[in-house]
Amino acid sequence: MKSKVKKRMGLQSKLYFILLIPLVVIGVMILWTTKLSIQNASLSTMQLNNEALAVNTAKLLDKSAVKSLNTNPSEQSSEYKELRNELNTLRLQSGVLYMYMYNRVGDEWKLTVDGAAWDDKDYSPFGSPVSFTRKETADRLKQGETVTTDITTDPDWGTMFSSFTPIKDTDGTIIGYLGIDRSLASVTEVYEKTLPEAYRLVIPVVSIILIISIAAMVLVTRRILRQVRFIKNTLEQVADGNLTVTSQQVTYDQLGEISGLTNRMVEAMSNMIVDIQSSSSTLQQVSENIVVTTEGTLHQTEELSRTLQQISDVSTNQADQTLESVQQSDRLGQTLDEVGSHVHQFTDTARHLNEVRNQVASEHELLLEKGRESALRIKQMQRMSHALTEKSREAANIGQQVQGIVKQTQILSFNASIEASRAGEAGKGFSVVAHEMGQLAQQSAMSIREIDQILSSFVEQIEQMGDQFDQNINTVNEQEKQIALCLQSVDKVTQVSEEVQELAAHLAQLTTEMHEVRHSVDQHLNHTASAAQQTAGMTEDVSTSAQKQALAVKELSAVARNLTTLSNNLQRHADQFRVKSSDQ
Repeated sequence: MKSKVKKRMGLQSKLYFILLIPLVVIGVMILWTTKLSIQNASLSTMQLNNEALAVNTAKLLDKSAVKSLNTNPSEQSSEYKELRNELNTLRLQSGVLYMYMYNRVGDEWKLTVDGAAWDDKDYSPFGSPVSFTRKETADRLKQGETVTTDITTDPDWGTMFSSFTPIKDTDGTIIGYLGIDRSLASVTEVYEKTLPEAYRLVIPVVSIILIISIAAMVLVTRRILRQVRFIKNTLEQVADGNLTVTSQQVTYDQLGEISGLTNRMVEAMSNMIVDIQSSSSTLQQVSENIVVTTEGTLHQTEELSRTLQQISDVSTNQADQTLESVQQSDRLGQTLDEVGSHVHQFTDTARHLNEVRNQVASEHELLLEKGRESALRIKQMQRMSHALTEKSREAANIGQQVQGIVKQTQILSFNASIEASRAGEAGKGFSVVAHEMGQLAQQSAMSIREIDQILSSFVEQIEQMGDQFDQNINTVNEQEKQIALCLQSVDKVTQVSEEVQELAAHLAQLTTEMHEVRHSVDQHLNHTASAAQQTAGMTEDVSTSAQKQALAVKELSAVARNLTTLSNNLQRHADQFRVKSSDQ
């Protein structure tokens, strides 16, 4: 579709089309501008005429009637009727739409005379308010200027414009204002009469200008197209491989310069083709040498890459083994840390055992001392018990003696009773005494028996206490022996605790030394691992570089082959062009 459009719209048609359209547009713009100018001139003329009519009418009005109407405002006055007749007559003669008089009362504008016909029922009565669409109009009227408004549209009167002028007395005093409204239809009448006359003048002038412009356009276009044809023929022959052709310069503008540049381009292409033909064989030989060189380099690079890969694998294995050794060393360090903590606990335990041993020894010594004191007290109590036993026996013997006395007293009482009974009345008092003595002896005998029982029981208890004292003494003696044995055991514990403390200190020192050795080993292992990793990384980098170099060599080999092919193709294409020989 695009090719058809190109064939249908050639350069000549496009040039005519491009140049003709502006000329037509200019002609249409001239006609439209003429129409608009006539319309604006008609409006301006009618506005000036309306303004002049307002000024002249204001001068022709009866000033005395206007002043009398201002002093005696009434529609029944003769002045009002006179002025209305005059305005109505002037309205009919001039053909305006509306003519009226008004005045300013204070800050308000009031209608004084409506110039409508007497039979017009829609006339405005005296004193009707007057308003202006723009405040600027009222301000200019106050200053005594004549004002003509722009075109406005009224819903009752249609499209129109107005002229306002002050009515001045002979001494220049403003005694009222006159307003004249004119319909736009009068402007249209003037416009319709003036426009054909203007067209009769403008259209021939525009036609002559268009004809001259078209003739000049045709001449210029034909010269341009001729130069274009020369350039086109030259480029077509160059496209067919003929570099001996030259383009003829017809015009001395940009197209002429393009023709000269085309000739220079053809000459440069001819020189370039000659250089290509002379250099293509050299380029082919160089590319073949590059192919041979790159194949040898590629073989060496592949061997180097395999060797570096083996070195990288060995370095990687060494790094892994070194890292595993580092991990085992870390586990050994953890074990040493645990042993060190146990050694510290063992040392603390030995120290605590020594403190306990000292406390137990002191407590055993104190217990031994108290046992000895208890043994002494028990021996004293045993001696006191023996003495009490002797005293109890002595008391028992005294009780036997007292019992003998009691028996004798009983016998004596009995004998006294017998003697008293013999004595009769004289022995009654003595008999009573003897009876009382008998009862006392009997009670004493009972008390003596009870005392004997108590002393016997007391002696038995004292003997039991003596036996217990003996057992206590034996127990205390055994406790002393056991405490002595315990003290000997505590001394042995002291020796063992001291040996344990020495052993713990030695273990702590050995643990510290082992930690130092482990740290040194870790450092060496870390250095070895990092060196192995660096070696592996460097080997991998070198291997990668070798692989990249191999790829580059392969690409260079491919480029060399492509270069060979390109040089052959270049030679073949260069041979298709016809160039000027060096003899020419």
